[in-house]
Amino acid sequence: MEITINKTSDCQATLQASATAAEVSAIKDSIIKSYSANARIPGFRPGKAPKSVIAKRFAAEIEDNFDYQIKSDIQEKALEENPDLKVLDFGTPEGKTAEDGTYSLTATLTIVPSFELPEYMGIEVSVPSTEVSDAEVEETMQKYAEASAKHEVCERAGAMGDIAVIDFKTTVEGKPTAEFCGKPVGFMEGRDGHWLSLEEDTFMPGLAEGVVGLSAGDTKDVTVTMKEDFPIESLQGKDVCFHITVKEIREKIVPEITPELFAGALPDKSLDEIKEIVKENLKSNKERANDEAKADQISEKLADQLTFALPADLIERENENTVQRKVYAAIQAGNYDVAKDMDALKEEAKAETERNLRVYFALQEIATKEHIFATDAEVMNAIASMAQQQGEKNLKQFARKLQRENRITGIRLSIITSKVLDLLARNAKVTTTEA
Repeated sequence: MEITINKTSDCQATLQASATAAEVSAIKDSIIKSYSANARIPGFRPGKAPKSVIAKRFAAEIEDNFDYQIKSDIQEKALEENPDLKVLDFGTPEGKTAEDGTYSLTATLTIVPSFELPEYMGIEVSVPSTEVSDAEVEETMQKYAEASAKHEVCERAGAMGDIAVIDFKTTVEGKPTAEFCGKPVGFMEGRDGHWLSLEEDTFMPGLAEGVVGLSAGDTKDVTVTMKEDFPIESLQGKDVCFHITVKEIREKIVPEITPELFAGALPDKSLDEIKEIVKENLKSNKERANDEAKADQISEKLADQLTFALPADLIERENENTVQRKVYAAIQAGNYDVAKDMDALKEEAKAETERNLRVYFALQEIATKEHIFATDAEVMNAIASMAQQQGEKNLKQFARKLQRENRITGIRLSIITSKVLDLLARNAKVTTTEA
């Protein structure tokens, strides 16, 4: 198998590979042999079917396995023969088998550009103390009690903190809301038996306050001015009138903090033991948060010292991911207008994308210098975890799919990145501040 790599720019190289007919045949024979050992074909005992029968019966599967195997072999050999070439992405390799049985492949590789690595050991970071106070423990236990609260019907007017069970219909400018909007609008049309928390609400400001003071059986019209970024565009900035009938007022009853309250999660524990467990969990949470904070600060300080150029197509490709993350985060925060000017958003995200890419390249360079790598077992564990999350039951098939999509290298690099950040965090100069 012959492999040639020619660097075409700071961030790209062309790979050309060829395999002889004998090498191609050897790979296919190995695959056919693995099928032959387990294949059940009528008229033949397991493992005794002729090679030609196996090759014909499983032609598509064998070809799929061959494509996966030879591309993997070429990538592995390319990295072995070019240890100084730091490949980030093998692109979409194009391979074909000629009539004489030989195989050829070409691919455009994305490689790490040349740059001078800044000092990376002993970076100064600052994180809060992980000590847990008794007050924090008490607050956490109180939140658990609040989450376990029951809402019991009471014979009085509603007050802030209660639940009002209401029936309501809505109108806008005297018309039923669906008629005003010209289409069904779900919840905004009305609802029977709706549980309304009587607390300040920024989504529908004034609605809860308008119900405070009402008792079961009372009716009232409450007008709410919808925010300018309300998800239903035709209601943005409009006055929506809620025609409300109160069915019940329910008072929030918070249980006392006792061992019995925690019996489901922590059976047979005294209150002191429960407090100690809560304290340990809070400390672990703070330590995890600090690990993330260290990684963020280290990445930022590395980014400040990296200024090398990046290829425009790589920035454009990665910027799409940055923009998607920003859009998702904005929508989660209630900003539904975020995607209205995508061109401006892409331009705004570009600086962040470039910083992220430079840090990513730097971390891979550090990995080389510090001899940090991802083992095959670690990669397979990561793939198995992805398969489980996506409900994929056939791990081998899922791994081949990732290989065809050229995602294995990215998974390996992601593992390496995490390991490098762990190393830098362990060697950072840490200043601890008060929590």
